[in-house]
Amino acid sequence: MAEDNEASPDCVRITLRMTPQQRDLLCRAAAVAGLPVSTFVLRSACQAAEEPPIEEQPGASSSSVESLPTFTKPARQRWESIPADIRKRLLSNVWCGHCRHETTITHFSGTIKGADLLLVGQCTACHGDVARVIEGS
Repeated sequence: MAEDNEASPDCVRITLRMTPQQRDLLCRAAAVAGLPVSTFVLRSACQAAEEPPIEEQPGASSSSVESLPTFTKPARQRWESIPADIRKRLLSNVWCGHCRHETTITHFSGTIKGADLLLVGQCTACHGDVARVIEGS
């Protein structure tokens, strides 16, 4: 008879030992990406292994947003000042000129241009270049 707390063959429990500062950094990075910490860690591990997460492999569907953006320091400060739910909506509401419809931006970076935050990345559908401008106040 199997124990009640025995993991199923499809489950893996990962324990991360880290300092409080590392934990805070991980939580902040996940929040900036608009992802739960567990999803952020899994995506980071998949990127390190150069394997796409299961939901990004051919034939699978996903409504999640890509993680690990790179920002200049002022751009990161501006991005982090935007609530997580608004950031997620901004990322999933980008116009693709090639597809000619709304898409989600992935593999993006952020910089400040004038008073505006500029996100530059790829369309999830065609992988073409897309950009999102978030106007300064």
